[in-house]
Amino acid sequence: MPHALCSRTMIQLGNMDTFNLDVRQLARIEAVHRGFLYQHLYVAECLFHAPSAGVTHVVVENDEDVELVYPDRRIYAQIKMRGSSLIFSDIDGALTRFDAIRTEHVEGRRGGACQFAIVSNSFPGPELSKQIKGQAWPSDVMILYPSQSTTDDGLPEPSKTIADAFNACRSAAETLPFSVLAPETLVWKLAGRITAAAAGIEPNSKHNFATADLPALFEQLVIQLQDFPAPPLRYRPQNNEPALVSTQRVRLVVGFSGAGKTSWVSQTALHTSDRLAYYDIAEISGPALASAVARELAARIFGARGGKLGKILLPGASGTEILFAIGRHLAEDKLTVTVVLDNAHRVSASDLVALVGASEHLRFVLLAQPGATIARIEATLGVKAEPLLGWSNDTAAAEGSSLGCRGNFSDYEHLLKLTGGLPLYVQNALKIAAEGYKGAVDRLCVALEDRTHIVETAQELILSDVFETFSETERHAVAALSISDVPLTQSEASDVLKHTYCLEPPESAAAFRRLRSSCGFRRKSATDSDLKSATCSDPSRPPIPI
Repeated sequence: MPHALCSRTMIQLGNMDTFNLDVRQLARIEAVHRGFLYQHLYVAECLFHAPSAGVTHVVVENDEDVELVYPDRRIYAQIKMRGSSLIFSDIDGALTRFDAIRTEHVEGRRGGACQFAIVSNSFPGPELSKQIKGQAWPSDVMILYPSQSTTDDGLPEPSKTIADAFNACRSAAETLPFSVLAPETLVWKLAGRITAAAAGIEPNSKHNFATADLPALFEQLVIQLQDFPAPPLRYRPQNNEPALVSTQRVRLVVGFSGAGKTSWVSQTALHTSDRLAYYDIAEISGPALASAVARELAARIFGARGGKLGKILLPGASGTEILFAIGRHLAEDKLTVTVVLDNAHRVSASDLVALVGASEHLRFVLLAQPGATIARIEATLGVKAEPLLGWSNDTAAAEGSSLGCRGNFSDYEHLLKLTGGLPLYVQNALKIAAEGYKGAVDRLCVALEDRTHIVETAQELILSDVFETFSETERHAVAALSISDVPLTQSEASDVLKHTYCLEPPESAAAFRRLRSSCGFRRKSATDSDLKSATCSDPSRPPIPI
């Protein structure tokens, strides 16, 4: 048995137990990530202070963690987050690099004067304090720690903890004239942009932020979220939920009404530093789609960029021509934009093709409900639908606990089976359990399964509308297959319908095709189609009320 197993530990996360093989390794990993987060928040605070301090550029992860560039000098700062007092061995490597950088300036290979700083959340230990006060300590190296007054406005006072650092950034963000955006949201998005810059990712691939560009950057981060729906007050992630931004140019994210598509996109937008735009296209006629999206997108991206908007919105230009011009200018600036189109199933596949095909420099995320349109979108655009898979047992249990519900693993698994795991359905069912069943999840599940519950659920209200759109043959198919508690192959399902409603195989197959697109059935293979009704535990297929 590996030695690491001897130090196995268990971490309690709400109602979930996470097992860890090596607690020391976990502590090291956490410390590394805390250090990076502390560093990025400190850089964010530097950006907030830069204009008033006379800083022209802020550089991240170059020679040092952060560099403040002034017209006549440059400050090189190393950021240290420690759980105990700062000691000399923590900074001796940085002091050696400072010596090399100082030589570059003295010998004229770098212009201007140079200064150096060690920024730490910890106070210097006794030995290091003596060295700092000694005559041998370099006069151009300062040590900054909490509660110490700084001699340079560009270097904020260090915070003791990550929470303190975040609060300092939030206080600074509150002074900006962007009342439409919560300051904490701006801080997290700015920290994400700093992380990308530290990794050399566009649009800050040279690791620097120009102070003159900060107003545009802040405005850009604000604009990204103005049209996104408000995220839920308490968001719980879904199973293996996809990232909002990817290298794939066109994506199709599919889920029933109640699957949490809008909540997912509004929540992930909060933590995405890329340029984003959101449009609910439910009420836009297909032919006008490209023009409506193009003109708003052009104004949003280039409205404050010195004449570029006029070059894009040429008189008489069509929507596709505007989109092509937007893409060309984005390519010149080495930028990308992700456009989220909600309710994409309301628009024909041909109209979507005209929109997404106008420029290869625009990325699209299409949010849609299952239906016949989805198959046409997949075939026309050459994409594969990505389903939102709903909540896990642990997530449902955490939600239930917050509402005062009680249940074991089997109870919540039963609830997920009945609701398909869709967040809206699970939340609504748990509220009913809390209010009408004294929080007993098992009692609610029995009532739902026996159809003896008194309060109508959101699931029934929504899915009854879906059921009403089915033909008589399709309703017969749903009614017959809903009795099954196990997956059925296509041939088995056909036999059931033939013996129950005298449906011939071609009629059954036509009903299966319709139900597969409308109800989210997913193929297992070409020869083994899972035509089991929605009473199964597949979270992508909620039960249909009969």
